[in-house]
Amino acid sequence: MDTVSTNWTDSLLVQTTLDAVPRGLLVVDSDRCLLFANSQAKAVLHGSPDYVREFLTLLDPATERPLPPDRNPISRALRGETIESEEYLLRRPREAGTRWFECGARPTRSGEGAITGAVFAFSNITERKKKELARESVSQLRDFIYYENLAGIVHATIDGRILDCNDAILRMWGYSSKQELFALRAPQIHYDPSERDRMLRKLAEKGRLSEYEVCFRRKDGSRCWALLNVRLLDAPIGEVGGSIIATVIDITARKAQEENLRLSEQRFSAFMHHLPGIAFIKDLQGKYVYYNEASWAQFQLRPEDIVGKTDEEIWRAENAERYRENDHAVIVGRRPIEFVEPVTHADGVHSWLIYKFPIVEGDKVILVGGVGIDITERTILEDQLTQARKMEALGRLAGGVAHDFNNLLTVISGYGQLALEGAGNAATDHMITWLQEILNSSRRASGLTGQLLAFSRRQAIQPRLLDLGDLLGNMQRLLQRVIGEHVELIVHRGPEPCLIRADAHQIEQVVMNLAVNARDAMPLGGSLEIVCRLLEDPVLRAAAEDETPQPLGVLLEVRDTGIGMDETIRPQIFDPFFTSKEKGKGTGLGLSTVYGIVSQAKGRIDVESVPGEGTVFRIYFPTAAGEVDLVPPSRQSSAPQGVETILLVEDENSVRALAETILVRQGYKVLVAESGLQAICIWEERNARVDVLLTDVIMPQMSGGELAHILRQKKPGLKVLFMSGYTDDMLASHGVLAGETQLIQKPFTAEGLGRKLRDVLDA
Repeated sequence: MDTVSTNWTDSLLVQTTLDAVPRGLLVVDSDRCLLFANSQAKAVLHGSPDYVREFLTLLDPATERPLPPDRNPISRALRGETIESEEYLLRRPREAGTRWFECGARPTRSGEGAITGAVFAFSNITERKKKELARESVSQLRDFIYYENLAGIVHATIDGRILDCNDAILRMWGYSSKQELFALRAPQIHYDPSERDRMLRKLAEKGRLSEYEVCFRRKDGSRCWALLNVRLLDAPIGEVGGSIIATVIDITARKAQEENLRLSEQRFSAFMHHLPGIAFIKDLQGKYVYYNEASWAQFQLRPEDIVGKTDEEIWRAENAERYRENDHAVIVGRRPIEFVEPVTHADGVHSWLIYKFPIVEGDKVILVGGVGIDITERTILEDQLTQARKMEALGRLAGGVAHDFNNLLTVISGYGQLALEGAGNAATDHMITWLQEILNSSRRASGLTGQLLAFSRRQAIQPRLLDLGDLLGNMQRLLQRVIGEHVELIVHRGPEPCLIRADAHQIEQVVMNLAVNARDAMPLGGSLEIVCRLLEDPVLRAAAEDETPQPLGVLLEVRDTGIGMDETIRPQIFDPFFTSKEKGKGTGLGLSTVYGIVSQAKGRIDVESVPGEGTVFRIYFPTAAGEVDLVPPSRQSSAPQGVETILLVEDENSVRALAETILVRQGYKVLVAESGLQAICIWEERNARVDVLLTDVIMPQMSGGELAHILRQKKPGLKVLFMSGYTDDMLASHGVLAGETQLIQKPFTAEGLGRKLRDVLDA
């Protein structure tokens, strides 16, 4: 108290009076120096060395930052301002937290009215403020929970009077005000009033219900499904009954989703159950995670026999390996792919068309899905119908072929008669001419039959490099016979080779089918123009997402002057089994076969047609490069000679005699048999001293393939040369075309037989 002036300390009465004041008091002079502090101030600040400095660092409650010096209550009082009561915060350096103070200040003046200092009064209201803030916080929290809650809250009596609710429940039930809702009774809000009675009985037993599902009725009459948390409240003292309070969560959307999901699952289950084919899902390790019920009808395996297993645990090893390779292609390619997969059934191997696709989550393939259908019968039917189509075309060829063949036979028989009559008498040059004509005619006959057999045979697709112009040139005579003399055939080709990579027999089938369709469109005659050429500006073929569009630089154009097609027919012409011809006049597979072959060759086909003016088919193929495999010209040199022993087996006497004569003239030792059984007897007699077996393939009692198998068991490594005039598919059925089989086709020349035999012996 050294700083207190005499005017204050001399007055014991004043000091005693100020110490009795319940607030802290500080008296300062105009320089903010402390003149007096009562006992309350000392108790509050408990020993602070500088009371004034403490209160010059008050904090603004709104920002909790120090007040600017000019806004401090003491400073404001020294400027003449009177502060009755304001609340501030005080934070002391060595104390945790802050304290609340209620402060007031007023200036002191001299007799002349000059400001001589200030009186600063304060009270510590920290505890009171904490309670006020706590009450305010609880009130705000209660208001927030009740009024701002997204969930509805409703308070009602047991007998159904609605006492209170929040805004969320009004929005949920579609009411505009509380008064509108309070006019109703609780049972009216329930879609089924009896449901409230059941809820009250359960509530009476347990006192509270959690996640209780109820259906309410909105103002517009629609359903509102809700999840309730309900509590039973006791009645206030002096009142009878009680009340219930409930939080209400709207789950209408969830219930709708659940119902939609249930219906969706029900429909999906029904769809999969009645799907005529199979459907499955595999994980990336190859395990089945789903298989539909079709597995039992198809494979006598129930879904539970398949799910959880891999292909290797269910199917044959070779088939399982193929399935896994196809799955891998789908995963790596990240796109759907269509496969034809073999599947073993109780009655043998069936062909299945399987459409596999990746199931992607985010940017990762997580599963492989697949659907499939058994196409065995369809494949067989397509093969049969395709072959029937060929046979239909061959039937139309019969007349023209008979005409050409009769001409050739006339030449052969005529010159043969002249040679026979002139033997020993005719001049040598005449005899040579006649015999040469016989050979030329026989070659032409061989070429004609070869062309027919090539068109009619069934064999695997063998794409190779070919010149489309040469193919059309070779087919021109055949096409003329097919379309008839009432249709003019014009074939043009560009000056440059039109090289494509395709199966020659399939391309012949495309041209033949289009020619037959054109002929049928011109029953009274017309013209058919077939053109192939290179395009200066190649067109593009649409490609898959991960492929670059492929340029198509070779054009095959087939143009007729027939009846044409209208807009209703043209979009359907490539559909399988669609035909505009009369019943029984067509299979409806001609143009669908054309479309399939062109697509397989990675080409494109366009159609342009005007009723009454004709039709144009334009087929575009990718341009290929390389050297076309040409058939080497026949050599005029004599056949090579030999000294080996040959076992000749042929059931046709004339062919057997011719082959024996040729082989003896070439120096070979020939053992002749007319059947497989006789050949085995000769083999035993000669003690297996045979170098090569030359045998026909198809013979009575024992085929050439069976004979070769028996003799090779007796002499492993025996060399065999087969000869036949049948097509490849006939030979394949007799087991001849497997492996490194050597075969010479009939008819053959002496030179051809000699060279082929020499190749077999020297191999």
